Amino acid sequence: MPYRKGQHVEYRDHQDEIQRGEIRQSEGSGAQTRYAVQNEMTMREEKITENQIEREL
Repeated sequence: MPYRKGQHVEYRDHQDEIQRGEIRQSEGSGAQTRYAVQNEMTMREEKITENQIEREL
């Protein structure tokens, strides 16, 4: 499922912990899509893949 810039999502970070954030940018297509997500708690931008996204909020 493709996500778009501005959507709020719940995702697993690189330590496999659930985080929330807003998609700032997407790159690529299909299962290879990578997203830049701004974490709501830390306000840092993280690079994640589509399979790290758990659900849309």
